[in-house]
Amino acid sequence: MSVVISMTIFVLSHIVLARTRLRAALVARIGERAYLTLYSGLSIILIGWVIWTVLEADRFILWEAPLWSYGFAAVVTFVSFVLLGVGALSPNPLSVSFRKEGFDPDHPGLVGWVRHPIILGLALWGLAHIPANGDWPSLVLFAGTAGFGALGLIAVEKRIRHRLGEEEWNRLTSARGHIDRNVVWGAVIGVAVWIGFLTHHHILFAADPLAILLQQHWE
Repeated sequence: MSVVISMTIFVLSHIVLARTRLRAALVARIGERAYLTLYSGLSIILIGWVIWTVLEADRFILWEAPLWSYGFAAVVTFVSFVLLGVGALSPNPLSVSFRKEGFDPDHPGLVGWVRHPIILGLALWGLAHIPANGDWPSLVLFAGTAGFGALGLIAVEKRIRHRLGEEEWNRLTSARGHIDRNVVWGAVIGVAVWIGFLTHHHILFAADPLAILLQQHWE
């Protein structure tokens, strides 16, 4: 029950902040940068709470993890962390972003290819873990994150497109993506974080996918 409660609060916190007047009121009072800092901090705390409740909960096995699921998780989380790293550094007025200012519609960087890198990265992170975690309550965390991210891709685009208007939206999305320094440094950060999580996964989450991958390689 604690897993369901924590996941529900995590989802509701984002819905309340995104779909009500609370966001506008907070931005007007403390500024966009401070709001994004608080929003990010709250998200980290809440997802940490969800993960903690999952780790503490009793397990009910739904399926045994197939051997391919660990390689699948490694590859897809690699992509997700790169997207998160690049998304965190790239100015993006079209989606959830830490930076709204400085976006050049003629040179959009990754945003010209992937409009919602942070949301997509989170959705892929959840999806990556589903095959290898066939138990309740892990499924609540990973399937819930993947589903929430998938719905977020649709909802955020619809909301921001409506707010900007078709003419401005088309102006900001007309150019193709390209590799800029935000892409390069974001990818470097993403890969570094991915390596850190992979090598310390057994300490943080009591599961060692790296050892399983290495064992599969040598068998």
